[in-house]
Amino acid sequence: MKTLMTQGEVCERLRIKYGKLNKMLNANEFVVPVYGRGKKLVFDPDAVEAWIKARQARQQPVTPTDSTPAQQRRKAKAFRERQAAADAALQRHANNR
Repeated sequence: MKTLMTQGEVCERLRIKYGKLNKMLNANEFVVPVYGRGKKLVFDPDAVEAWIKARQARQQPVTPTDSTPAQQRRKAKAFRERQAAADAALQRHANNR
């Protein structure tokens, strides 16, 4: 007989909190519990693993959005400008004391 997964074990496996799991259950985005009353839900581990594999198969590889050198230079320039403005504000504040 296989051991069923509790709601806590599912949350640990998915690395999510109870609230997120409950939202997924209410939206029918997750495996239907085998048995449950209130907060005591149990899940079939094979179904949970199948759901994880199916979700991973649907996901596209993550590509960085700021990968071009031009974008990196713009971000660095904007950061330097914000830093200079913050330094100037601190200097004005120090002079006004």
